Amino acid sequence: MIVQNLPQIFPVAAEAQPGLPRPRITTPTAACTAGPWRINLKVLLAIVILLCLAVAGCTPPPPKTLPTLRIGHAPHDHHAPLFIAALNPEYFKEHGGIYLREVQAKKEYRLMQGERPLARVLIDSSTGGEELIRKLAEQQFDMVLGGFPAMLHFIDQGRPLRVLAPIMSEGAGLVVKKGLPMAAWADFERYAKSAAPALRIGYPTAVSVQGLIFEKALTEAGITFSEKLDEFKARVVLVNLSGTKNLMPALENGLVDGFVAMQPFPAMAEAKGTGRMIAQLADLPPTGRWHGYPCCALAGNNAYVHDQPEVVESMVTLLLRAARLLAAQPEKSAEQVGQWLGVPAAIEARSLPTIHYLDAFDSTWESGTDCWIAALVADGRLHGLVKEAYLAGKLPTTIYDLELFERARRNQ
Repeated sequence: MIVQNLPQIFPVAAEAQPGLPRPRITTPTAACTAGPWRINLKVLLAIVILLCLAVAGCTPPPPKTLPTLRIGHAPHDHHAPLFIAALNPEYFKEHGGIYLREVQAKKEYRLMQGERPLARVLIDSSTGGEELIRKLAEQQFDMVLGGFPAMLHFIDQGRPLRVLAPIMSEGAGLVVKKGLPMAAWADFERYAKSAAPALRIGYPTAVSVQGLIFEKALTEAGITFSEKLDEFKARVVLVNLSGTKNLMPALENGLVDGFVAMQPFPAMAEAKGTGRMIAQLADLPPTGRWHGYPCCALAGNNAYVHDQPEVVESMVTLLLRAARLLAAQPEKSAEQVGQWLGVPAAIEARSLPTIHYLDAFDSTWESGTDCWIAALVADGRLHGLVKEAYLAGKLPTTIYDLELFERARRNQ
């Protein structure tokens, strides 16, 4: 029989015998076979779960989105540490490990620590002055290189920003057009007091370092001035040229008789033969007051500094290193700064030596800050937080993030 050749998994029914109960044949059911099959299913399920967990554990997490750092600067060489940082990635990679990897020249970079990207960096050039700092306060920028007095002005108003590092001091001059009989400040003073009509002197932007110093010098010299063209008593009319891009055209086209401005514009006027720098602003009266005056600084929006401490500290560290490289390699720096700004290297070679790039809040910076604030308070331009901190002796914690700056300095 075929059935006899099958494995006897289930017993074959025997012939019924008289007087004996017929054997009951039971078909296998789940109840009969549940034990071994249920155990196998449990083991299999456990193995599958363990494999899934193992695969999930070995799968790398999705890449973290890089934060974006938006940096604003003005188109002149006072902000050269940023240009030098961007143009020398290999040098800074070898000397400290923090550098900028170019994505699009002058516009987009990656802030790197070795091979690890820290942030996407977007660089934007603005007119500088008050407008640049306003954009920082409104979170259109995260960090800016700009005029120190304008930063004080906005901090005084309670805007959410603080100074992170010094950038530079001095580096500006008084330029007069070709043909005026002047070679020094004393000549300007004599001419201004006797000339008719009044001299028209331009300045870059409102609340600019250069305009403020020039006003103080005029007051000290007893030269009346005004921003109104019809002020007949004024011997000097101050003209807001609304941006550095208008300095040279205004001089060349006779709209002004001269200007007070940061470098490289005095050097450009001399190179073109359209003007002469008759005095550096550091030498204007009162004598000795403006030596080493703070000009430009690096400021950060408070919210961004709080949210991205590693990015901000790394960028401050890099800019401090770039400031030292500027001083160590003046000829190469002149070429690179000229390349960034589209200015001949010869002009930058004349400009850069008049600028003091800084990597510390030294005693000269501190005394210059006191002079700035005293002058601005006296003029009624500061009347809020900065004035209160100045009078209470609590100035540093109000205007600076010194804890972050010290961390960056320790990285040097």
